[in-house]
Amino acid sequence: MTLPLTGIKVLDFSEHGFVPSAAAVLADWGADVIKIERPEGDPMRQIIKNNLVADADGYDYLFQLVNRNKRGVAVDVTVPRGREVFERLVRWADVYITNQLPRVRRKLRTEPADLFAVNPRLVFAKGHGQGQRGVDAEAGGFDSVSFWSRGGVAHLLTDATAAAPVGQRPAQGDVPTGMFLAGGVCAALVHAQRTGEGVVVDTSLLNGAVWTLGPDLAYASLAGQEAPPRGASGARSPLVATHRTADGRWVMLSMLDDDRYFAPTCRALGVPELIERYPDDATRRPAWAELDERFRAITSSLTWLQLEEGLRRDGCIYSLYASPPEVVADPAVVDNGYLMAHPGHPPLRLSAAPAQFDDELPAIRREGPDLGQHTREVLGELGYAPGEIDGLLGDKVVVAPG
Repeated sequence: MTLPLTGIKVLDFSEHGFVPSAAAVLADWGADVIKIERPEGDPMRQIIKNNLVADADGYDYLFQLVNRNKRGVAVDVTVPRGREVFERLVRWADVYITNQLPRVRRKLRTEPADLFAVNPRLVFAKGHGQGQRGVDAEAGGFDSVSFWSRGGVAHLLTDATAAAPVGQRPAQGDVPTGMFLAGGVCAALVHAQRTGEGVVVDTSLLNGAVWTLGPDLAYASLAGQEAPPRGASGARSPLVATHRTADGRWVMLSMLDDDRYFAPTCRALGVPELIERYPDDATRRPAWAELDERFRAITSSLTWLQLEEGLRRDGCIYSLYASPPEVVADPAVVDNGYLMAHPGHPPLRLSAAPAQFDDELPAIRREGPDLGQHTREVLGELGYAPGEIDGLLGDKVVVAPG
């Protein structure tokens, strides 16, 4: 399997979902990622235990999602001997990735200048809530606040007449923005390895939302108001529409090329006579509303399976509004490896980073670590003798299982 980041060493000193997910992407792509945790552990380990997201079978799938393929070390960096361990890890690393707030970085002496003094070739990657400048640069943020709410996503997905806002799904801003940060790290690695100079990479959950809503925000910048809801700006082609089937399923049609797809759609819906009646754009466009009503009547009389048979047969572009269990079972998802089997918990499937190399399927090589699972192993690689490691463990400078 091609792992393009093989040989790259990443020190991940981050917590919760956003930035750890970026490090998980780098690990998926072959980097040797060591996750540092405080002796009390990453608070992410408590999310399911505290009923903040659904528990399926007692297994911490959320921690695994953003920490697979990493090794884990637990160390108290606030004490001198723990700081020595930390600095050895910084010298070892090509990339340092963190979500520590500026005030925490100042307290722990983990600002870019502090770490460049230890390793001048380091890529220093940081992710946070609202950005590195301005009045809220020091403020905390989670995806529910910085991405979902402040970034405009919740507003645009909530119907104006709704009694309550649409609910956010777990890590809905964390995981995409983590992918953005991982991409920035890869670009920075090119610079660092070409020039020998360290570089700082920065993104935020708010930045991720702004990128995600690019078309809406571009419109707002020109018009001074949000774009009208879909369909409110005038008649639309009946080939770009959402329909409900007889068994209550929503189906999206999205065929932007009217000339190409009008005839296949008519055949798929069992109304081939409309092809000759509306042979070109000049005859179809004035009849868009009539055609849309006709198509809706047909789709509402068919079950999803009946409708899908014709749409697939005639090469239409469409999709069911799939539920998560349907996505898990989708042949395209399965065949392309978009969900990877977990090596330590066979029923579990975890989303693969959205890039593949040399047409090879991705795989989880290592399950997310227990707290301090690889402390002894990593300290040995850093040059600590077994007796020294025992001393650090005995003095609670580092933590390891048992």
